Amino acid sequence: MSEKGSLLDWFGRRRESLVTSLLRDHAQKVVDTITELNRAVLALCKSDPHTALDALRRSSLSEKEADKLEDSITEELSKGDLESKEREDLMHLIRRMDYVADWAKEAGMNLQLVIEAKVEVPVTLWNKYLAMTQELEKAAKLLKSAIDNLGVDEEAVMKYERGVQVQEHILDDLYFSTKKEIFFSSIDPKAIYLMRDMLHCLENSADKCNDAAEIIHILLVSTRHKAR
Repeated sequence: MSEKGSLLDWFGRRRESLVTSLLRDHAQKVVDTITELNRAVLALCKSDPHTALDALRRSSLSEKEADKLEDSITEELSKGDLESKEREDLMHLIRRMDYVADWAKEAGMNLQLVIEAKVEVPVTLWNKYLAMTQELEKAAKLLKSAIDNLGVDEEAVMKYERGVQVQEHILDDLYFSTKKEIFFSSIDPKAIYLMRDMLHCLENSADKCNDAAEIIHILLVSTRHKAR
């Protein structure tokens, strides 16, 4: 790769390479992890803990598959044709994406403890969490769309990564309103502890999603600067 090349140039030339294929698969598993978490919360809104636990198991499996794909990508990058700077940029992107799934899994673990402890949580609070997981799923899907368009459609990438940033603002507002709901609730202290921890996990997942979008934005700006 020439010194004037960029990571986005590489994506364009290596669109069908193993690394780019694995990266798209990894992004899908990140989405799947959050989609199943959202389904679990939806089930609890309907007082259906068995369905929720099934969804949490699928969420955990998707997160483990995302971890394996991250390892595979790292291994493939070590024998590829990327310069060290571009390889480092790509690894930062993949790592942030993996953190999105990691924090979603942590949220699911807290959710599982709430179910196993059989603590009562009002449906009004579950609805708050449902709104958060729905918006987080949208953010993850936008991030995946940005990944899918790397090296294909620069304007589409820009549109999707900006969409992730919009979702983060929405999630910030939902975080505050949900925290307020917990603070003024009279639920079991065990539930308060677990729900608050789950809330932080969702916030961290959203933050890492935005971090990944910011890395993509930097790559786009850098590529445009080099083109001048």
